[in-house]
Amino acid sequence: MTENTHDSSTNAERRDMQPKASNVLDWSPEHRRGSIHTVYQRAEKHALDAIEWYLLSKRQKKFWAQGLRLGTIILTALAGLLPIISEIYQFSSPAWASVALGLAGVILVIDKFCGYSSAWMRFIAAEHQIRQSLHEFQMDYELEQAGWDNAQPSVEQTQKILNRCKAFLYQVDAIIRQETDQWLAEFQDALKQIDNGTKARTAAQDTNKPA
Repeated sequence: MTENTHDSSTNAERRDMQPKASNVLDWSPEHRRGSIHTVYQRAEKHALDAIEWYLLSKRQKKFWAQGLRLGTIILTALAGLLPIISEIYQFSSPAWASVALGLAGVILVIDKFCGYSSAWMRFIAAEHQIRQSLHEFQMDYELEQAGWDNAQPSVEQTQKILNRCKAFLYQVDAIIRQETDQWLAEFQDALKQIDNGTKARTAAQDTNKPA
């Protein structure tokens, strides 16, 4: 999750999530409930920060993804229409259709290399998964609190809710890690395809050179 934004105001709001140091909590019986709530708030904030990161990040990806895809559609349609228009009005060379089609291909390569469309989809999916996990976590915490009956939780109840916070943090981090792994795989695949295409074109040029 290290994508760049397209304006300075978004950059000011959207920054990479950083781990935060935790304070030493008091687990004596009279302070146990407050310490549990502190741990819960930390876990909740971690998820909220991740959701905010993905919401802000996907805006730029959506902007570029839609723009590049729209450009591809327009250029591809233009490539199909230019020969017909040229034949009817006799004002341009049909070769411009190849130029338009080539530009459409370049735009697709740019989108694939920069990962705008795929990142947009990944960010939407990750944000929804974290949000769903957060809602479940919040309800579980309320259910646990309802069982304490306005009293300080027991040691067993404390351990149960702390384990739930731990599992939730792992769940959020797993979603982020999965999204990051997908980005790495897509980027490596894009690099490989570009390298293979470059090698193939170089080999074809060498083959076509006169002896």
